[in-house]
Amino acid sequence: MWCEAVRRRERGELGARRFETAARARRTASLALSNRKEFATPHNGAVNSLQVDLIERRYLLSGASDGSAAIFDVQNAIEYEAGFIAKHRSILLVDKQHENGHKFAVSMAVWYPVDTGLFVTASFDQYVKVWDTNSTQVVMDFKMPGKVYSAAMSPIATTHMLIATGSADVQVRLCDIASGAFTHTLSGHRDGIMSLEWSTSSEWILMSGGCDGAIRFWDIRRAGCFLVLDQSWSQLGRRPPFLEGTSDKDPLNSLQPSSSSKIYSAQQRTGKSKKQSHKLHKSQIPGHGHIQQRLHPGLSSSQNRATAHYGAVTGLRTTTDGMYLLSSGSDSRLRLWDIDSGCNTLVNFEAMRLQTSKPLQLAVTEDPSLVFIPCMASIKAYNLWSGMTFQTFRGHYEPVNCCYYSAQEQELYTGSNDRQILVWSPSTPAFTEMVYFLFLVIIYLSVEFSYILSNSNFSGVVGHIGILLHKLF
Repeated sequence: MWCEAVRRRERGELGARRFETAARARRTASLALSNRKEFATPHNGAVNSLQVDLIERRYLLSGASDGSAAIFDVQNAIEYEAGFIAKHRSILLVDKQHENGHKFAVSMAVWYPVDTGLFVTASFDQYVKVWDTNSTQVVMDFKMPGKVYSAAMSPIATTHMLIATGSADVQVRLCDIASGAFTHTLSGHRDGIMSLEWSTSSEWILMSGGCDGAIRFWDIRRAGCFLVLDQSWSQLGRRPPFLEGTSDKDPLNSLQPSSSSKIYSAQQRTGKSKKQSHKLHKSQIPGHGHIQQRLHPGLSSSQNRATAHYGAVTGLRTTTDGMYLLSSGSDSRLRLWDIDSGCNTLVNFEAMRLQTSKPLQLAVTEDPSLVFIPCMASIKAYNLWSGMTFQTFRGHYEPVNCCYYSAQEQELYTGSNDRQILVWSPSTPAFTEMVYFLFLVIIYLSVEFSYILSNSNFSGVVGHIGILLHKLF
């Protein structure tokens, strides 16, 4: 099938962008437990966090429950086992034996987005520490009022160096690397903050998910949150502009938009939901028009009491285009939100069983078409628009805590309570074709030799072998 796509690209029938998208979709669809790459983890506890740096797309940072953090080079292996299995060992490790190491579990480890010379770790020992990668020393630390569940840095920030932290305390705190102090706190949640996510379209917008079931949107330049997501405010499917100009048909029918998107598109064409959508948009975004006013989170309003999940919000992940937000909750539900309108898109993700006691790290493909979510000891890949289960990955022995999808390597990395980091790689067509070619050569040689041995003497056999080798090589 991929050969046909290449021929269509050569003939000019398939554009460069669509060819790349189709190739990525096919490789993602063929993900399986890698038999060519593995990580030898130095962790003695559950792996809680995984992230590849945003600059070189080469170094994988992990954090574990034994208080350690490690860095792996995902491109260059230190040794090879059995001749071709690349074994990646940690090139840097900081643990409890380090003079400045964490005393309790590392809940989150994130790279400094601008340079791989720094990385940040957050721990249950109530500290957030900034590490110098080259000297493996702590350059600054921040003391929090409770266990730190989450820490995040904006991947697109150019004017600030803030670390957003969520802890058992009800406030989101912003730590400034430049000054080494707290800039301000964001108040509004009624319970601890389990998950944080920066917008991928604005460096000033921060999203937080709390144990109170609320997801709040903050503009860090202003006081108070400007939006609280409500699961009862909804719209069907994707936004209408994305339904126009559909791409070429892909063999992966499960990666196409859902039927709910088509229903929503039909409603838009007939004008049935146009007024309703406009009404929702105005009511959900404070400051829209000249009449609406900002609602301070301290005010007693129905919007302030809205919940996104019936339980703690355990994970948040935005799509790469910055238009949609995925959230997971302790109610074992996964929801997709339209960030612009703040509406629940009503994508009905198939039944899943999620952990409730700790934060989960979700992953989304670059398209975006698939979302990877830890479901106890397995990882499920869901279609983002239909909610159907596309694939289930099984390889861990204990509950999985984190997923990270590398768009550069087109690989999925997962960490679990079994202390292992597994690699899920796409099958390589070139490798498959080479094996098939060798198989055909072996069959051809066996047939030729059987014919030669049955119809020739010794001198004739030698001559026929020489002719045969000349034909092949």
